[in-house]
Amino acid sequence: MSDTLPLSNAAPGFICDVHLGKLARRLRLLGFDTIYRNVLEDEEIIRIARTDQRIILTRDGEILSNKTTRGYRPDSIFSDEQVREVLSVFNLRGQIRLFSLCIKCNGEIIPVDKDSVIVLVSPRSGQFMEHFWRCQGCRKIYWQGSHYEKLRKWFGDVLK
Repeated sequence: MSDTLPLSNAAPGFICDVHLGKLARRLRLLGFDTIYRNVLEDEEIIRIARTDQRIILTRDGEILSNKTTRGYRPDSIFSDEQVREVLSVFNLRGQIRLFSLCIKCNGEIIPVDKDSVIVLVSPRSGQFMEHFWRCQGCRKIYWQGSHYEKLRKWFGDVLK
């Protein structure tokens, strides 16, 4: 699908089926509210999409036959290409909020005081890092470790 679909100014919420877990984590990394649990059945995905007004992302054409929900089936089987497709189809490039959502649970990530998390991170990270963030959902702690530059590079590559 090459045309963009009109949306309101607010970024849409998504729900991904069992086939798109990697896409879900990457959309969260980019700041897009994305539900993913690999145990959800099609009927539950449809119910959640209807209730929360979410867009279903799926590789399963059957789930899209339900005309009471909005959905999209990425053409590519590769997650980076799927991200590019979703960004393009839903015209989302201007709505990216990198590192604002937890890739694990989709919770909001907020800055926290180093002293409040120092005992919860590795001694090396606590010694060398000054800035920390915590997920409001699962309480996971984030910092700009060695993985940070890899993720920034990935982000630049995806937006090419």
